[in-house]
Amino acid sequence: MRFDDRLGRRCALLRGMLCSLLLAMPRVHAAAVEEPAPADEELQAAADETGEHTDAADERAEEAADAGGSAPPDWQGTTLSGDWGGARQKLYDSGIQTDLLYTADFLHNYTGGLKTGGTYVGHVDLIVQIDGQKLIGWEGGSAYLQVISNGGGRFNRNYVGSLMGVDNFEAPVNRTGIFRAWLQQSFLDDKASLRVGLYPIDTEFYVTDSSGVFVHPSFGMAAEAAYFGSLAGPSIYGTSSYGARLRVDPDPSWYAMLAVTRGIPSDRIATAGPNVSWQNAVGSMLIGEAGFSPVKAGLFGDQASAGEKSDNDYSPISKLAVGLWRYTPQFSQLVATDAAGQALSATHWGGYLLAEQTVYRVPGANRDLTAFARYGFTDGTTTALAYSVSAGLSFRGPFADREKDTVGIAATRAHADPQGRAQLSSDAGMPLTSTDETVVEVTYKAQVLPGVVLQPLVQRIFNPGLYLPSSTVAGVRLQLAF
Repeated sequence: MRFDDRLGRRCALLRGMLCSLLLAMPRVHAAAVEEPAPADEELQAAADETGEHTDAADERAEEAADAGGSAPPDWQGTTLSGDWGGARQKLYDSGIQTDLLYTADFLHNYTGGLKTGGTYVGHVDLIVQIDGQKLIGWEGGSAYLQVISNGGGRFNRNYVGSLMGVDNFEAPVNRTGIFRAWLQQSFLDDKASLRVGLYPIDTEFYVTDSSGVFVHPSFGMAAEAAYFGSLAGPSIYGTSSYGARLRVDPDPSWYAMLAVTRGIPSDRIATAGPNVSWQNAVGSMLIGEAGFSPVKAGLFGDQASAGEKSDNDYSPISKLAVGLWRYTPQFSQLVATDAAGQALSATHWGGYLLAEQTVYRVPGANRDLTAFARYGFTDGTTTALAYSVSAGLSFRGPFADREKDTVGIAATRAHADPQGRAQLSSDAGMPLTSTDETVVEVTYKAQVLPGVVLQPLVQRIFNPGLYLPSSTVAGVRLQLAF
């Protein structure tokens, strides 16, 4: 089947799923459309949500900056170091915001996988955000710098052997250096923006906020897109590349994004530092995403139910999105050859569908239940994983006196098509016992002190690597915001 035909059929499937999910989405119990959270709330949520590969703290802070949040962060209530004697406020007033976070994961494999045992995985984020208007009078301009430092052991590689990974901070190699560095210009009355620089696509593309509580990496950018294929991989944690992103928000309920980044050759995946050259014929990666918020469009009501308070600091989660990506060059297929024994070539491409929605809010409280579902696919010939599916629930404020805590349960499954299975079997040196790898995670994130978060978790990994015995992983994440 030709690439165009397969792409058309996949797109038709995505459109059908999108419509079905929209029609089936339940009505939010309480307030739907509210004012965006002020900057201090965004930063608190950032410190509470570390699910994305680059650490969620910078993500929510970045959203606040993009939204032009007027209130400064509440450093006393959200960090260990506070306002630095007023220095942080002075920097903020001049257009500079700094955040420092440390994350430590302690994980142990109790059964199955490669072997039992445990290790520590550590991560440090130093984030500097610049408001160009405040600092130098640059209207609509902003800048972003993120320095990361990884440490600890290789838990999945040494103990579990999962195709999808176990911990979203485990990187192919430990390093200290720049991960993000970009400039952004907003225009059209802030309805559009252009971002250029060192740009990981998993900071904006293929993201669901409600899955950010989970430690497993596939609840960030899913495995079939993050898996590096035969020759090249995307610009994601922990190796990034240079690129550009254009985003348009024609109204609050709709957005569209398009990005082009340098493809990362497979021989750079396990090396330190960003990938900055355009050599080795790996070409570029193109990715586009369009999204819609049913709540912001007023489809699920915009008023609090009778007897509920109307809060300015509450905002439900609501997003439907569809995305497509591809690489510009042709790559060799994993195992397919022509009559002469030469490897056949194909385009490395894929797509995805995301849906998340707050389905219930506790009356009169900032406590709610959100559901998410994700589906992604690839061409199935240049990468081992053909598609993945995932779904889950997260409850913000599971108890009346614990509004800042989050409890969640989610599952994800990755599938390998025949070429992928042949390649994986060859790599393992033995026959596979399954076509799918499945993970279930249960976690509870608790803010124990301002700037201190503890998160115990349990994962059950079925058929890791498609040939290993099922694994049981338990551990705890400690996050400190300074």
